Amino acid sequence: MPRVTNFKQELVGVLGFPVAENPTQVMVEAAFRAMGMDWRYLTVEVQPEALGDAVRGIRAMGWRGFNCTIPHKVAIIRYLDRLSPAAEMIGAVNCVFHDGGMLFGDNTDGKGFTQSVSELAAIGGMHVVLLGAGGAARAIAIELGLAGAASIRIVNRTLERAEAIAAGVARHTGVLAIPQQWNVRYSIPPESTLVVNATPIALYPDVLAEVPID
Repeated sequence: MPRVTNFKQELVGVLGFPVAENPTQVMVEAAFRAMGMDWRYLTVEVQPEALGDAVRGIRAMGWRGFNCTIPHKVAIIRYLDRLSPAAEMIGAVNCVFHDGGMLFGDNTDGKGFTQSVSELAAIGGMHVVLLGAGGAARAIAIELGLAGAASIRIVNRTLERAEAIAAGVARHTGVLAIPQQWNVRYSIPPESTLVVNATPIALYPDVLAEVPID
């Protein structure tokens, strides 16, 4: 029989802005090679105002799916067809699957985080300080609440964003969620048992968190 040659590769990738320092492509394409999959993972920089055009292009090109990173995890929702229960609860998406001609949004940020923490210590009863109020922070806060944290302080430079996440945590999990503004310096309460950095703190050298030392 004649040998069949197929030069068509399945496409997936990540959308973000900026995104040049995102290492996901290296990890995912290594996994594709190990599994013998002729797929490509593209790192694509998409400015916020072009997100809708990017999603329309992804539909037209038949991508199998994509990841979202800063600043698209919340904005992407308006361009999707369906959401998982986790994504609906969190209000942010980091994974999109092309399923039967529809784009299906899910969120794995929080589950991955809580699974890692649980390997080291029980989350139940923890007093958490969460720095940041972006898409990843939303997911982590909800999953920490569902895992039984006693309280979660959401600390962010823009108080309104912290308040929105705190309201969602209280509504979906019943856990005490306290929004706080991050002004120049923030002192971690001494009763805290877990501090989570969910913001690119290296980009903001003028904004610091002080951790008490026994």
